[in-house]
Amino acid sequence: MKVARALLVAAAALGAARPCTGLICMPEPQNVTIEVVNTNITLKWNWNNPCGLNVTFSAEKQGILDDEEILNESWSVISGCQNVTTTECDLSSAMLIYDQDYNVSIRAYTTTDHSPAALLTFCPLVNAQVGPPGVKFEFIYGDVKIIIISPEANQPRKMWETETFTYKLTIWKNSSQPQVKNQEVFSGQLFHDLEPETTYCLKVKAHLNYHISLYSRVYSVKTPKAWVGLPRPENVYVRALNLKYVLHWDNLYHGNVSFLVQYLTGYKARASPDISKEWQSAKGCKNISTTHCNLLPPIDFDGIYYLRVQAVHSHNKSPWSKMLRFEPKEDNEIGPPSIIKISPSEDSLTVFIASPGESENNSLSKKYDFTYHVCYWTDSSHSQEKIDDKPAIIISGLTASTSYCLKVQAHNLIYNKSSAFSNVTCIETANGKSFPTFVVFLIALAVVSVASLIYYIWRKIKYAFFPKCNPPMIIQSIEGKDVNSPYLLTSEELTENCVIVDSIPDEVNLVDSKAHKELEQISQDSGNYCNDDDISGNRESYKTLEQKAV
Repeated sequence: MKVARALLVAAAALGAARPCTGLICMPEPQNVTIEVVNTNITLKWNWNNPCGLNVTFSAEKQGILDDEEILNESWSVISGCQNVTTTECDLSSAMLIYDQDYNVSIRAYTTTDHSPAALLTFCPLVNAQVGPPGVKFEFIYGDVKIIIISPEANQPRKMWETETFTYKLTIWKNSSQPQVKNQEVFSGQLFHDLEPETTYCLKVKAHLNYHISLYSRVYSVKTPKAWVGLPRPENVYVRALNLKYVLHWDNLYHGNVSFLVQYLTGYKARASPDISKEWQSAKGCKNISTTHCNLLPPIDFDGIYYLRVQAVHSHNKSPWSKMLRFEPKEDNEIGPPSIIKISPSEDSLTVFIASPGESENNSLSKKYDFTYHVCYWTDSSHSQEKIDDKPAIIISGLTASTSYCLKVQAHNLIYNKSSAFSNVTCIETANGKSFPTFVVFLIALAVVSVASLIYYIWRKIKYAFFPKCNPPMIIQSIEGKDVNSPYLLTSEELTENCVIVDSIPDEVNLVDSKAHKELEQISQDSGNYCNDDDISGNRESYKTLEQKAV
């Protein structure tokens, strides 16, 4: 299709250029342009008549379905652009599909000849400019009200029927050194900050993205005298915290003065031909005596609203306050989160966080995605930070049995909003590893048992290899002899020292018996049996003596 289109364009461009005294008398039109303002489409061109010929111009068009396919294989004439003598013609009636591409050709004609065709391809919607709007003025309570008339208000066909304009106002004081001020304005808006009895000049254009907009003509308006009645409310602002919105204004009045609050949605402000007819009373903010008011639904988080306040005293009304723009999701402030609970371990803390507003059953986590910044520190360290998007944050790598202080902040990345920090909370990490009481008891018992066993074995070893035979203190000496020296005599010495007296056997028996008892007593008292052999030897000697005695 590209080849076919190229052939068609080449065929339309063919034309024999005839020389006239060395000049080309029938050149093609130059600088062909298209001008589209709203639905008004004008074709313009330049043509140099080097030979002074009487020529007319005619145009043809060809619709294009897209970049690859031609809607009609043949060209068709444009009824409003045939045999014209000027270098422009109106194509508005011939091109009614504004989002379609068109080919346009223009030729110069004489009675016997024609020039080559000049070609142009365009789309009306893409090339269209927004026409100038109309402007009217009214005066209310000493203020100037501006009414803006849509650029296509009086046209049967509309290029911008589905579009919404933003009106741009340029205004300046009619003086030798004016200060130009540019601002957005709505149709039906009041101007409050103009000087009384002063002439101002202004112009307006209807702005639309990706299109050129044309300004209206310059209007001049003289403001009325200064207002002398009940003054308008001043310093109007909204305190928005955790999705609770309270409108405030200054109290400039004495006596029994009531107030009326009205709101306007952003959509109606942009689309309405006169916003003065779109204002609605705010729920719970009508005929109130306080200088603040809670904004209740339908004021919603996702909307854009305009607010204004009027003072009323008896039958007197003040001018409306300056219109305040309020966008909850942008203007709402985020309150601090709160720490619900902290679970300590030896080397970490688990921090459980309630999102802003959650403690009031109005959690902002339904509207904002939060990340939480936990700052923690000890008395001897600099603060550190832990960031997480979960409401339960684990801070690890801490020291056991150490007091840590924490505070939490919520942050939303999309709207770049941060809350204030929560209150500081301090807690101590758990002690080091410890055993249960019964384990400690068992270990202690085992230690004592092992120590006792070692001591018992040591006693046995000492007794076996290193005996110590010290007699009791009561028998340190017997018959004047030191018991540390050998107490019992050998058998020979015993024989020599024994005297057999036949005449007194009872005494001998008595003495021997006494000695035997003493030996037994010594053996029992000492508790040492390392000399059992000696004792048994003495017992044998005693038996011998006894036999001899018999």
